[in-house]
Amino acid sequence: MSVTILKATAAAIDGCDTTEAKVKPIKSGGSDRKYYRIQLADGSSMIYMQYTLERPDNIAFAPATKTLTRLRAPVPKMLAHDDKKHRIWLQDLGDDHLFDHRDSPWPKRRKFYKAVLDKVAKIHKTGADDLKEDELDHLEPAFNEEIFKWERDYFFEHFLNHHSRRAPTYVRSLPKELEFTDLATFLSEQPRSLIHRDLQSQNILIKSGRPYLIDYQGLRLGLPEYDIASLLYDPYVDFDDDERDELIAHAFKGRDEDEWRPRFYGCAAQRLMQTLGAYCHIGHDLGRPEYLEYTTPALENLREVLEIGAILPRLAPYLSPEALQL
Repeated sequence: MSVTILKATAAAIDGCDTTEAKVKPIKSGGSDRKYYRIQLADGSSMIYMQYTLERPDNIAFAPATKTLTRLRAPVPKMLAHDDKKHRIWLQDLGDDHLFDHRDSPWPKRRKFYKAVLDKVAKIHKTGADDLKEDELDHLEPAFNEEIFKWERDYFFEHFLNHHSRRAPTYVRSLPKELEFTDLATFLSEQPRSLIHRDLQSQNILIKSGRPYLIDYQGLRLGLPEYDIASLLYDPYVDFDDDERDELIAHAFKGRDEDEWRPRFYGCAAQRLMQTLGAYCHIGHDLGRPEYLEYTTPALENLREVLEIGAILPRLAPYLSPEALQL
């Protein structure tokens, strides 16, 4: 495999000397993309990504990189792209993720998180009218009522039905409650702008003290609150109430709370339902049981969001340990 990668690299990048270069695989999380670090003899390095067409969003990575680069967003530089053989070469930003700082003192973590929120806020100012026609064509489908419904159904199918093993009658009846339809309708009617779609600590690299976004192939038009909720209710990271409140205040500084609050907690509920479904699908169906350990903090976050946001009252009673039958 290393020989194939180095030959392809030499052919794709002019002047790249792969003599005595070394190739090392990089753990790629829950995706089907494969990543490798190419260490050149001169001490420089780059990232090689091999993707498939099994997931539709994989082919969106390259155009998403171009769009975000044009917008001066903090993303790795794309050095080359072989769209026929599904290969991409990227700037190497290291392997220090925001996730790796989850146990750092709060002053250090606060600085990183506020920097991420500030950077992504600039992306959120980009609307459909600010994008070129070909950029719009390459985005993933915009958030709408159907996607919010899909997230909910994904949660019911993979978490409540398969993981918690609730009775089939329960899984069939609860999603029909009007509160779910009302939430999806409300969120789908809100203003949309460009969002990352999977903004969480493992999709942010820290290089020289600055945050960079990765895994942004889900780039689309949606609610900025969805990104913010994804980051601040990330099940991979623990926040105490004061820490999360401080970051929420920073994210929405100067904005009308009556406007952002229902959007934020509505998006947080949607995101956490989708996340629970994903953990269980990856854990059970794709044979990655390590993802199941994160269902506990995700579930705790969802309970908190429903309480603070005063939403989905019919769902809340069924999320207790006793009701879930875990």
